[in-house]
Amino acid sequence: MGYTNVKVFEDGMPAWLKIPGNYACVTGDWVKKKLDKKAPITLIDSRPKRAKYDKGHIPTAISLPDSKFNKLSNKLPQDKKALIVFYCGGYKCKLSHKSAKKALKLGYTNVKVFSAGYPKWKKVSGAKAGKPAAKAANVKGGKEEGSIAIASFEKILKDNPQSIMLIDVRDADEYATGHFKTAVNIPTDDLEKKIATLPSDKPVVFVCSTGARSGEAFYMVQDSRPEMKNVFYVEAEITFKKDGSYKIKPNE
Repeated sequence: MGYTNVKVFEDGMPAWLKIPGNYACVTGDWVKKKLDKKAPITLIDSRPKRAKYDKGHIPTAISLPDSKFNKLSNKLPQDKKALIVFYCGGYKCKLSHKSAKKALKLGYTNVKVFSAGYPKWKKVSGAKAGKPAAKAANVKGGKEEGSIAIASFEKILKDNPQSIMLIDVRDADEYATGHFKTAVNIPTDDLEKKIATLPSDKPVVFVCSTGARSGEAFYMVQDSRPEMKNVFYVEAEITFKKDGSYKIKPNE
């Protein structure tokens, strides 16, 4: 075709990603396939919460506005190798890219950006503007005060995990050995100072291995933010595996 200054970056994408500070961009179809397969992926919405996220977001996405990144970075996975995908308002929005770079500086190694963002997602998924992408959680209480019925919890995990804020209150080393795929790790020792950041727009469910620490977390929220009514804990013995599978045995 007449071009005279053509070169090939022979080492390609693998070499590019080895350069500190670099990350990959992904498409809307790629994100949708991951969600459809329920693959382990942490989606982060970098837009302002009230102005944008609350009016519509990608299912399972966690609200972590770039302007509050440092304050709310505890919402990121404990595992620094976990797949994290940031998105915001599209190609003209820099928020997701700014947040991705901050995550890399924190030591995360598998960071990507869905640069076409929520506008593209609405076209890919058929979601309508101004309406949340996730359905409201149908939470049924258990026998103990503040507990969630096991059947209700498992149904939410299977059908609509993005409709709740799932918090694993075990210590970081326990969380690293296995956890629910959508769970954020906030150990009980750290919870008190982070209660103010908990969302009020969706149910919050605490989990641990026995129901003891998660129950403690429930009452800590009741004491600090009694106005929060959609707060629950799992009163059960839970065995986690590294691959994300689990077994729940109700406490007698």
